[in-house]
Formats: sequence, C-alpha cells, structure tokens
Amino acid sequence: MGMESYQIGREGEASAETYLRQKSFEIIERNFRSQQGEIDLVARDRAVLVFIEVKNYSYRSFGTPQAAVKKSKRASLVHAARYYLYLKKLKNIDCRFDVLTIHQRPDGSRAIEHYQNAFAIN
Repeated sequence: MGMESYQIGREGEASAETYLRQKSFEIIERNFRSQQGEIDLVARDRAVLVFIEVKNYSYRSFGTPQAAVKKSKRASLVHAARYYLYLKKLKNIDCRFDVLTIHQRPDGSRAIEHYQNAFAIN
C-alpha cells in the first residue's frame, strides 16, 4: 500500500470513529491485528460487540466501496474476530460485523454510509 493510500485509510478511520461516537458507540480498540487479518475498529453498540471494517475512498476511486469487502476479506475479518474473542476471553456475547464507507466528494465533503450487520458468519 502506498503512502497516499495509507493516509487516506487512517483519515477514514478517524472520521469513522467520530461518526460512531456521535451515534453513541463506544470505541474499544483500533486496528486489532491477528495473523489472519486486521479489524479496523472494535466497538460497543449498547450490549453488542461490533467489528467494523472502514472503507475510505477518494473521489478518484472506481467501483463501489461496498464491493471492496469481498469473500476473502470477510473471511479474514471473521478469523480475526474469533481470535479477538478468544484473546479477551469473551463468551456468550452478541456480535456483529458492520461496514462503514466514506466517500470523499470532489468538493472535499464526505458521504458516510453505515451498514449494520453487513454480513453474517456462514
């Protein structure tokens, strides 16, 4: 990943955090890494533990942000989430996977879309 992509990603995660806090989410962890993958944000939405994938796109990007969370990415998120639960010794807790997309418009403003329960574990 180039430095520009890295910076766009970090800015997106910061925007996502601000957005989620405004929606009363409690951010628990940022950039949780396991051998299987990375979870951008781990948060609490009331009694539900939420694993959040953040996709941030500049106006130059092609395709839809939602299309970027392909089957292989979903699988790595699920593996990382299972590892997180194991590491934190969390059992019998409701969890879900959300995707938050941020699309920067040519005028510099941002459109944020939050997809709760974006995918399920098969």
